[in-house]
Amino acid sequence: MAQLPDLPDLSEPTVTAYQRILDGDPVPPGTPGLDSLLATGLVADWEPGVLSAIEPRHRALPMIDEIHTHLEALTAYTGALPAFLATLRDRFEATRTSHESIQHLAGRELINEHIAREHGAARKEIVSAQPGNRTADDLAYSFERDRAALKQGVSMRTIYHSSVRRVATVGNWAKEMAAAGGEIRTVNGRFPRSIIFDRRVAFVPVHTAEGEPPADEAVMISNPLAVAGISAVFDLFWERAEPWLSPTHGKDTGLTTTATQRAILRELCLGRTQAQAAKNLGISSAWVNNQLGELRTNLDMKTLNEVIYWWGKSPDHDVQD
Repeated sequence: MAQLPDLPDLSEPTVTAYQRILDGDPVPPGTPGLDSLLATGLVADWEPGVLSAIEPRHRALPMIDEIHTHLEALTAYTGALPAFLATLRDRFEATRTSHESIQHLAGRELINEHIAREHGAARKEIVSAQPGNRTADDLAYSFERDRAALKQGVSMRTIYHSSVRRVATVGNWAKEMAAAGGEIRTVNGRFPRSIIFDRRVAFVPVHTAEGEPPADEAVMISNPLAVAGISAVFDLFWERAEPWLSPTHGKDTGLTTTATQRAILRELCLGRTQAQAAKNLGISSAWVNNQLGELRTNLDMKTLNEVIYWWGKSPDHDVQD
């Protein structure tokens, strides 16, 4: 790794020492700034005990060349640092116990701190599955960070629920991210939340038998086998997801239902309420009511039970979204 040389002292004591030499005053060894003046050639000691000030113009070009050398060394150091730290991190992770490779994080601040750290350390790939609707603040916060990662050559793939396609802020974010080189797809149904960095570290919700995962808790996993399993699940959903800029999106030729309506009906047939279906699909209850009402109108039916009965026998039921 490149080593940085010392830079000349440009402080006021150096200027004072130079002035004293010009005035012919004695400047003993150890005077602040004297060593820097001698090292840069701005002062010469051609005779023992006699110091001579040199015209600064004669030393300007060599000093600027030295600065360029410093900049080149600093650039090389900056370029080598991430790989160096990544190598040390790999060595560190290899010696961690299984307990340390699975960490329970409580509190949004702590979770965001760990995610930001892993985001900055990623060098190859960042993938995430985001089943919920992200706020405008969340999108704005992540946009600059994600775009910076893309500029550094990190690939990025993100899965959203198809319902967010009608949210303007998400649509604008998706277009800008696609223009920067990111890939965005949507799934019309439930899928697990995850964020995976370089297939080395994964963040997933805290699942318990007591209900929905808490929003302010997460599990950070660095065990290679566990991360590989989480990555495999992401890949399965990615394969069946629809690209954000797909030319066929929204076209349900020959079908009575839309993709969103089919997702709602599948949730209801699993015994979930409309409110639960809305939460699982990352959409509002009002939108669920709107979609079911539109479907009843299109089918000329008065009750939801009639719609569900029709759905069980409809060709739309067999569509794999």
